[in-house]
Amino acid sequence: MASAPFAPDLFSRRRISLAEIDAVVSARLGPTRELGSSEPVCFNRQVAMYLAKYVGRWTVAIIGRFYNSRDHSKVCHSIQRIEVLRESDPQVDALITDLKRQLIREDNAGSASVASRERDCLTDRRRADLEDLAELIAVRVCVYIEKRTRTPPQEAEANQTSASNPANGT
Repeated sequence: MASAPFAPDLFSRRRISLAEIDAVVSARLGPTRELGSSEPVCFNRQVAMYLAKYVGRWTVAIIGRFYNSRDHSKVCHSIQRIEVLRESDPQVDALITDLKRQLIREDNAGSASVASRERDCLTDRRRADLEDLAELIAVRVCVYIEKRTRTPPQEAEANQTSASNPANGT
């Protein structure tokens, strides 16, 4: 198993949700989840499906369910169509590249805020753990001191008898 520094970056990032991908594509191109197969909506949906597969790392079955219960073969066709368009049309390639960058940038910004919240939570938890540990140590120290300063009853009787008995020679 690879250690964290050598693991590919795509496995260390969180998965971008289908809703986030859909929102970015819809904001840039227009609606993606409308019914029908009119050209703008169909193309927008195909772009979103392509990004969901390659940027979001979702399976075609899950992508199909998200986009109005499309069957996996329709999702595969959509992805293949965008791949062909990327190779033949530089504008489509530039559009996909730009959308990928935007999704990754937003994901990194979201990850940074999540990491910040996790770090704050971890710091609070560590502080609470330290306070609990300090409390536990204080209790144990008090118990130890109490045991050391208190003389057991048998030792106290032995000390009294030896002090009262001059035959001991002490």
